[in-house]
Amino acid sequence: MTDILNEPGDAAVATAPPANSLLGRFAAKYSNVPSPFEVVMPDGAIQRFGHGTPAFRLTINNKNGLRAVASLDEGRIADAYLAGDVDLDGDMLKPFELRGAMGDFHLLTEAWRFLQPLLFGQVHTNKKAISSHYDIDSDFFLAFLDPKTPAYTQGVYERDDETLETATTRKFDYAYEKLKLKPGDHILEVGPGWGAWFQYAAARGIKCTGISISKESIRFLTEKGKKLGHDWELVESDLFEYSPGVKYDAIVIMGVIEHLPDYLRVLQKFQTLLKPGGRIFLDGSACIKKYELSSFMVKYIYPGNHSFLVLDDFLNKLAKTPMQVDEIFNDTYSYYLTFVQWAKNFDAHKDALVDRFGDFNFRRFRLYLWGAAYEFLSLSLHCYRMVIRLPEDLPKG
Repeated sequence: MTDILNEPGDAAVATAPPANSLLGRFAAKYSNVPSPFEVVMPDGAIQRFGHGTPAFRLTINNKNGLRAVASLDEGRIADAYLAGDVDLDGDMLKPFELRGAMGDFHLLTEAWRFLQPLLFGQVHTNKKAISSHYDIDSDFFLAFLDPKTPAYTQGVYERDDETLETATTRKFDYAYEKLKLKPGDHILEVGPGWGAWFQYAAARGIKCTGISISKESIRFLTEKGKKLGHDWELVESDLFEYSPGVKYDAIVIMGVIEHLPDYLRVLQKFQTLLKPGGRIFLDGSACIKKYELSSFMVKYIYPGNHSFLVLDDFLNKLAKTPMQVDEIFNDTYSYYLTFVQWAKNFDAHKDALVDRFGDFNFRRFRLYLWGAAYEFLSLSLHCYRMVIRLPEDLPKG
């Protein structure tokens, strides 16, 4: 989203707002930002920050919004946006450039993340977290995912102007080839979502089993499989509780490792589910520090003790198993392009989404989608895909 705001009449604009204005420290922090923007005050007055045409506009609708913005606390500002106390318009990547000068310390929010699994267990925590994110009606997600390949993970782009369908199919082609699949093979997908990979694999003669703790995903895929005439096996189960009594030719886990931060336990579980010589395709959003999430993400998007993939920790735990990595690729820029397309799709369906799911749900996912796009663009987040192999000749003992 790169539209530039129309400039208001000069009489309404106050440039270089003083540090002792109603915006207080906010005015002092951002008076000379490289990406210019403007703030519309509750009384309609406009304050301009930076030099040149504003890239975005922050509209403060009331006193609650004013207090939140003046606090320089990104969690409070996010709360204010979700409540409608502030609005954002224009280039939706640019507001996130301001985060670096803000605080985000919310002790109770952070502490509760780690108390939940201690008090109730990891399986219970996972179910609550997954339900809160994924168990909205599937139409909500399908409003921004690609209609033909509704994968909730990154595509693999070769050019910026490619479609989501092209980029996603390229990734699926890669996974199919590197997993060395052939008709008749049996694969397990952890978190099959809306069936994009299932549909791709089933069309090539692959037997598909999926496990999920999202009731909505199971419901949606059961109906989709029947409609398409595919005999998909769908099991509502946490990975750690799943004991099928069979071993699979391959495991696919796309964008789910973020919900499974106990890497050694995950990898050991995969080892019990794979045939010797079997392979795993895994991808996920990544960062450097384990469990690092903003308070907004913890409260509204991914609650619980979930974590972006930490590659060195994951590889360290992998080295403690017999499994080996065949390939690793960095898909960070591809995930930026994916999130931008999702965010544009989401904005394009605003009226229908607000009518059906409410303004709050629209706002929280709009902030999430554009915010994630910026994190990948700024390299605060990374993304990796990899192929892991279980050797045929395992050491005995």
